[in-house]
Amino acid sequence: MNLRILLLILMLTLAAAGTWWLLQHVTPPVIQKPGPPTHVPDYYFIDATVTTLDDRGKPEAVMTAPRILHHPDDDSVEVFSPRVEYFVANGPPWHLQAEHALLPKGNKRVELDGHVEMTRVAANGGPPLIVRSATLNVDLNTNLATTQDPAEILQGDSRMTGVGMQVYLKDNRLLLEDTVRGDYVRKK
Repeated sequence: MNLRILLLILMLTLAAAGTWWLLQHVTPPVIQKPGPPTHVPDYYFIDATVTTLDDRGKPEAVMTAPRILHHPDDDSVEVFSPRVEYFVANGPPWHLQAEHALLPKGNKRVELDGHVEMTRVAANGGPPLIVRSATLNVDLNTNLATTQDPAEILQGDSRMTGVGMQVYLKDNRLLLEDTVRGDYVRKK
């Protein structure tokens, strides 16, 4: 047999043995499946301003906040110290503020909590309308804000309180649902 062929066979045998030995002693890295998403933010905004537009491209609401977080596990958005200006076609805008807000998946509902206050300047130059509650849920599809908590409505020296409230943002109507009490002070 030719010496070259014998060396070629010997080299191929050694290469095969070396490959077998490497396969036995070296394990490839295990690719781990991604775990379930956690409630850890995947992105955030600092000193943010978010503007939503209506169907005609006009501003419907402008929200400012020092910090906004997105949570991938439930696709929710968490907002700290939100300030919202909600525009109404036939009058002055509503101004909303709270300590915290949550926008669940879909972002067509806003859950405000912590010293929620809504203010609307009077169109006739009178005192502003101020609404206070611990929580407020705003449905952006229906333009309806609701709470089941105690609520207070102030305008000048007049004051009303009740438990449960509906605020029709586009119509400038408020409805206290239960245990309503009030003091109405007429203009002089």
